[in-house]
Amino acid sequence: MTVTNKKRGRPRGFDKKKAQAIALQLFWEDGYEATGLSKLTKAIGVGAPSLYAAFGSKAQLFEKAVNLYQTQCTPFFQDAFAADNLTDFTHLLFDSAVKSYTQENAGRGCLVLDGTRNASDPEALEITQKIRENFHQQLVEKLTQLGVKKPQQTADVCQTTMTGLSGAARHGLPRDKMHNVAQTLAQGICAKP
Repeated sequence: MTVTNKKRGRPRGFDKKKAQAIALQLFWEDGYEATGLSKLTKAIGVGAPSLYAAFGSKAQLFEKAVNLYQTQCTPFFQDAFAADNLTDFTHLLFDSAVKSYTQENAGRGCLVLDGTRNASDPEALEITQKIRENFHQQLVEKLTQLGVKKPQQTADVCQTTMTGLSGAARHGLPRDKMHNVAQTLAQGICAKP
């Protein structure tokens, strides 16, 4: 009689939500391009075929991770979008960005703004581009509601500022310095709406 330790039948499935959370952390820390399939499969604890069977592709797993990221970060910005004047809106928007981009026990910067920087995968690029365009439209609508004369241009300034703050966070600029920069920029926007 031969005794083996191998289990027969299908391997146990893995927790897809946990896999998405692990992928989120890796993509957030290293970006889409630097997070290779071998790094993902090792961290999640599955082989490439199982990962593909569960998510379809690396880009589709990235999309799930980005959706999870948005769910976690949206609450940071709720107060800003509830503001009823431009001064409060811009100060809260940039302050929220700084807090979101410098969370403890999380990645640095914004996954949407920085996660596909240097990426070449068109599917991954499209995922973040759509989110950026949607957020830009939300900015335009809010700025229009607040009576800003050039809402499109002001939205461009806000989004570019947030991209800069994200980059600064990824490079380790301390939160207090980022906050000071953010508030200075908010004052500049409010001076000439």
